[in-house]
Amino acid sequence: MIYLIASLSLATTGLVGDITADPTFKKMSDLVGGKWVGSLGKLKVEFVYKFLENGKMIEGVGHLTQDGKPIANMDSKFGWDPAVKKVYYLDCHGNDTVYNGHVILKNGKFEFDFVGLIGDKGHYLSYASMPTPDRYEFEMYQYKDGKLAPTHIGVKFHRVK
Repeated sequence: MIYLIASLSLATTGLVGDITADPTFKKMSDLVGGKWVGSLGKLKVEFVYKFLENGKMIEGVGHLTQDGKPIANMDSKFGWDPAVKKVYYLDCHGNDTVYNGHVILKNGKFEFDFVGLIGDKGHYLSYASMPTPDRYEFEMYQYKDGKLAPTHIGVKFHRVK
């Protein structure tokens, strides 16, 4: 209850900041609407993004399937981290893996810097872009022994309206 009162107090005094004015969040807002469909080898990946919290949070709900059979569900949240003044990223994969980090817009591309909190404990860097309003592409790298190495995980999505 104390946390709720403190949060409401910060929000009403303007100390939290307006995420909708942040360039990264503004660009991420372009993901909202329609269904994003892509593939990862033989796996089919689908995501739907929507606004939450009166437009100050984005949720991405996704599914990974193979031959029409579910393999994993994913639930991502993007909101504002007032301590570092960046968009945060919180992502649950299935029932046993959670990732957390931040997203910035750098040279027109999203840069996700995140670590595993539960399950996978890796440290990752992912680059994503929207070359057109209906295309979203990303590639992921992992820090291993202090060096960035490709994970060979990347998906090219297209929007289905």
